[in-house]
Amino acid sequence: MEQLFESIKNFIVALPPLLQLLIGIFATIGAIRLFMFVVDFIEDRREGK
Repeated sequence: MEQLFESIKNFIVALPPLLQLLIGIFATIGAIRLFMFVVDFIEDRREGK
């Protein structure tokens, strides 16, 4: 597992700064959308839908 994180880190560090910024923005948006999906799923389960 640590090798996977290391290889991802090495790949991102090798990119130009603008691409690093874009990857960070898209990763953040993706994490927020995933969190919203999980919260909606939990709310739907509580309401019995």
